[in-house]
Amino acid sequence: MLLIINIYAPSGTAKRQEREAFFNNDLPYILGTASDDILLGGDFNCVLGANDSTGHGTFSRSLATLVQGYSIRDAWQARPDRRVYTH
Repeated sequence: MLLIINIYAPSGTAKRQEREAFFNNDLPYILGTASDDILLGGDFNCVLGANDSTGHGTFSRSLATLVQGYSIRDAWQARPDRRVYTH
């Protein structure tokens, strides 16, 4: 079974702590309840690295930790030679 999850993380500098809490608490809870394959998409309102943005991107340490801990792969980055952004 495939579980499709669409998220919208809190946005803006004023909601940085709220966004980090979302990636530290809410999203791991949702992912922890899934038993099969997951397709995770949506608007994360932050980036994992400077190469993910054409301007000033908001880095999220919590999202980076979550991605590493759950071995999440970015399907868009499957071809590193493609320099196109999804914004």
